[in-house]
Amino acid sequence: MRWLVLAMIFALSVLNYADKSVLGLAAETIMSQLHLNYDQFGLAGSSFFAAYAIGSIILGTSTYRFNTKNLLIMIATGWTVSLLGAYFVKNFIGLIIIRVILGFFEGGTYGLCVAHIAKWFSNETRGSAYAIMTSGTTFGTYLAAPILVLLLGSVGWQHTFAVLGLVSLVWAVVFYFFRSQPKEPIQETHSTLPSTQNAQFKDIIKIILNPYVLSVMVVGFVSMWINTWVLTWAPTYLTKIVGLNAQVMSDVFARHGSCRDHFCDFAGKYTDVLFRKNKSLIKSYDRVLTLVLITGAVAYGVTTVVETPIVSVIFLAIGLIINTCLLPLGTTIKTLIVPKNLIGSISGISLSISSLAGIIGPYITGYLITLAGGDTRSGFNSGVLIIVALYISSAVILLLTRKRKMTYTKNENTVTSVLVDAVK
Repeated sequence: MRWLVLAMIFALSVLNYADKSVLGLAAETIMSQLHLNYDQFGLAGSSFFAAYAIGSIILGTSTYRFNTKNLLIMIATGWTVSLLGAYFVKNFIGLIIIRVILGFFEGGTYGLCVAHIAKWFSNETRGSAYAIMTSGTTFGTYLAAPILVLLLGSVGWQHTFAVLGLVSLVWAVVFYFFRSQPKEPIQETHSTLPSTQNAQFKDIIKIILNPYVLSVMVVGFVSMWINTWVLTWAPTYLTKIVGLNAQVMSDVFARHGSCRDHFCDFAGKYTDVLFRKNKSLIKSYDRVLTLVLITGAVAYGVTTVVETPIVSVIFLAIGLIINTCLLPLGTTIKTLIVPKNLIGSISGISLSISSLAGIIGPYITGYLITLAGGDTRSGFNSGVLIIVALYISSAVILLLTRKRKMTYTKNENTVTSVLVDAVK
């Protein structure tokens, strides 16, 4: 049963990111039809993540009181309402409104999915489970691109939005017939992990202020920055800078997505094996995450110095493939060092902080492109250099705080920070 549940969560992730990516794929059409400039379109992308941050907190923290299954059904239904609203968009304000509504309901998706999966998978298998869940973002962003481009070209962007909305409604109806949790609680091997204990809601502040938790949140911020860059600007980059037509661009997205999916699944399984072998976060998820950040910084950096656009795209692809691991690795670490009844709440709050990247990232990139004037490539390169700086900074922060783990002390009934490896 748990694999069917994971399959449904995977499908929800696909829809989640298809809903996000369709705006970028329809960028030129929407800007032309609504008479928008780059700044305005970037602001539309940013408005989505402003509501996303609010939804992350409100819906994510609601997992402490309400059933995650019912909350997931509610957000999928909310997507349907917002996407069908595309038929009423006639100007810039209308576009902002439907993106804000969608952003609010999608903001809770990550925290709810993380909390729901934690009910069905043990701490030794969550790395693989979250990797599979996250690979849904690859399908939604990349592998669904050819289908979305075909729909956009044949029926227009408003009908395409509506199709996605109806599919979300079908998902909600099917998920209604699933169990809320396993008949028997999952058995945890490492009973000393905070994730096997419960804590009070008031302990959330102590958990968030733990240096190691903060460092993982920084990684989430970086991942979100890159994801929003891809969703908002990557299609335009591939068509305007590289010179690809819309169909070839969508095919490139699909191939990148396939590589990202395989790499993400491999990383999830590999880190699970390391964790079972070493019984240590540092020697498994943490070490791999640090290596991913360093490799990503190099890959993105190279794209700004090579002369040939195609070569730049190749290294950009490497960076995008590497970036796939950030979210599942960070998520797995959080679910191991956070008390189980607060996983959804912490994940929601964490995502709301990460969403700041989505709020400012698309607009900053649009501003840099506009500032570059006729040299559009230079504007895009400036945006990529920001990504490089974020990668390097987050790797350094992770290295400096990696021994500040969370542990749960039953006698004190509170969560405290200690200088130990919590899983050794």
